[in-house]
Amino acid sequence: MAPADPLQSFDLKLTTLEQRISALADDLAQHQKNGRPVVAGAAVRRRPVLTGDSLFEILLEHVVQGYHELADDERLAQRFDELSEQTIDLVCFVTSSGEIRSTNSAFIERLGYQPQQLIGTSLLDLIEARYRSSVLSQLQRVVHEYRQREPTRPDDILLYQLGSTADNRVSVVALVTVVDDSADVLAVVMRDLTTDRRLLEELRESRDNYDALSETITEAILRINEDLEIVFANSAVKTTFGFEPEELRGQRFSVLFPETVYQRSEADFRKYFVVDDQDRRKLGLRNTIEILGRHKNRGVAPMEMSFGNSKDYRGRTLTCIIRDITQRKNAERRLRHLAYHDQLTGLGNRDLFEVDIRRLFDNPALFENGFAALMFLDLDGFKQVNDTIGHDAGDELLVQTASRLRKTLRDNDSVFRFGGDEFVVLLNFIRERRGASVVANNILGEIRRPFQLSGTNQSVTSVSVGVSIGIAIVPDDGNSIAAVTKAADLAMYSAKESGKNRFAFYERSLDRRAHDRWQLEQGIRTSLEKQEFRMHYQPLVDATGAILGAEGLLRWTSPSHGEVPPNRFIPIAEETGMIVPLGSWAIETAFRDASRWPSRDGTPLFMAVNLSAKQFERPDLLDSITGVINRTTIDPARIILEVTETCVMSAPEKSIATLQAIKRRYPGLSIAIDDFGTGYSSLSYLTRLPADIIKIDISFVSNLFVLNNEKIVRAIINLGHSVGLRIVAEGVETAEQRDYFVDKGCFAYQGFHFHQTLTADEIAALIDQFVLTAD
Repeated sequence: MAPADPLQSFDLKLTTLEQRISALADDLAQHQKNGRPVVAGAAVRRRPVLTGDSLFEILLEHVVQGYHELADDERLAQRFDELSEQTIDLVCFVTSSGEIRSTNSAFIERLGYQPQQLIGTSLLDLIEARYRSSVLSQLQRVVHEYRQREPTRPDDILLYQLGSTADNRVSVVALVTVVDDSADVLAVVMRDLTTDRRLLEELRESRDNYDALSETITEAILRINEDLEIVFANSAVKTTFGFEPEELRGQRFSVLFPETVYQRSEADFRKYFVVDDQDRRKLGLRNTIEILGRHKNRGVAPMEMSFGNSKDYRGRTLTCIIRDITQRKNAERRLRHLAYHDQLTGLGNRDLFEVDIRRLFDNPALFENGFAALMFLDLDGFKQVNDTIGHDAGDELLVQTASRLRKTLRDNDSVFRFGGDEFVVLLNFIRERRGASVVANNILGEIRRPFQLSGTNQSVTSVSVGVSIGIAIVPDDGNSIAAVTKAADLAMYSAKESGKNRFAFYERSLDRRAHDRWQLEQGIRTSLEKQEFRMHYQPLVDATGAILGAEGLLRWTSPSHGEVPPNRFIPIAEETGMIVPLGSWAIETAFRDASRWPSRDGTPLFMAVNLSAKQFERPDLLDSITGVINRTTIDPARIILEVTETCVMSAPEKSIATLQAIKRRYPGLSIAIDDFGTGYSSLSYLTRLPADIIKIDISFVSNLFVLNNEKIVRAIINLGHSVGLRIVAEGVETAEQRDYFVDKGCFAYQGFHFHQTLTADEIAALIDQFVLTAD
């Protein structure tokens, strides 16, 4: 045998080849009797010899099985030349003295020589000097043992180093066999230990990297065998499951899961052993699953488990990566709540409503013995609260409203907030329509009770609002989500149009009304683009009937709808926002007409124009007024801007600031509070408003001598005079009404008793008459 020095640096613990030799030697010893080999008999199973097999390993089996010569295995003998060329091992055909007759390709490629360089030379010259004598002795001993029909023994295995053209040493382990005794040809079959060592080093490095990675990663990594027993666990199992890795090795995989969960999943776990990643999706298996795991001390927790491909390593094993997803699930629940709930009130939002009502429609069996009801709710007076007391108070009102709505509903009913002051109630089951009426009445009663709200100065204010409710019955009023929501919305608008603070059921006629309204809306847009609107004017006269000015009134004759009264198209224009461009056009047209009118007795006439609520709220109102004045060149002293009392009192502080800004820029311009008496003006606000005129609402004038209206009108006039405001009575239609207001010292009058509405040209002609008297 060669000295052990060259192999002392080789890691014997990792040298599987050394372990194999040791095992084969033990096996051989068991087949020997009285120091003589036992030739392999029928009990020895010979596997087929295949192209590409390792010749060295085949010869090593001969050593174990005690074959006397190569001819004992006819399969190998017949194919030796072919197999020597296909094997991964180095093969050199030599004489018993070591002279090289030929080599295989692996020998040439590994050492880097050309064939012609080697033929006829000695193999011993390629071997490091200290091994040459042992190699030569072995060549001669193999020939002798062959002729004596003695089998090769384990101690006949050679270990030596070859030199290559690159001055590298190639460590090999070799076996010698006689190929042709008559021709003195032996085969030296060598296994390149350098390659084996490199593979072993790579395996060891991979193992070290795997161990380092598995101990660094925060997820639990486990490997289980086909019996679902744990064969490996990294240190992270301590955090995830509360077990030390040593506790889990050899344990059943089921120890990590609640019993019922494991029983449901065991069959799937086994599938991952036979189905690899690329085929799992086709069979309905996911690479990552969510499952409930069991912590040793903390109980059940949600887990996420990922599976690698199974490996055949000392039996088939499967690697699993398991992470505790409790925090993620909690975050998902919080995010889901944020996604599906209103942050202010905690009620479900529009998205959650879509989910709930879709679930309702997906279960038609619910309607076999009853109905469901959908309610759309809109608070009446919310905007005034929001603008008057402040947004914080408005938010508090919404929160209290949500709380009151919850109290009126059953546990299986739902309430949602769509935004602003819009709420939706879903009654999941009622036996008849009356059930929805009962709930609606309860809601009206709850909302009617005064709300105690904190104002901007931290004082508590008692506020009363109403609610308009539209009700649609499912499935009678719609067999789809879109149809039933539209029905409830139409019913809610019907309740508002009927006087607010009430409920209304959907009726088929509402579809027609909605269609008509939509057509009017489209007509307004078209007529605005085509300038089909026109201005009429209501003269303002003094006590003698002399004309002082006129109020501009918008009129619309639609090509498809005919003459449309203002009380039909103005509200639609307000709701759609078209009142802003429409109002701007009306004001500019009125100012241009007034600029062309002659003066009366040298005094230019007033032009009164109405500012809509949306116009008044715009931040560019002052600049807009300035632009119109500049373009029309009208004298600001002739202008009367009319703003309704309700509009002013919706946000009194802001209104005061807006009106003061207008007055500062145009001191001669007059401000009139229109429809006075219908709002909620307080004396303190009235004294602070930079107003010049009060216009008594037409409803008080037309009912002047009914019940207590006269007292109210007298109080308004006295109040106005006491703070230095001029009074205008509008809607005067009789001589009695005219005489009453003349007696009270009003500044001006307007109404059919004096004049109908007139065109711009008719006003100009009227002015030319100088003084007009009543009939």
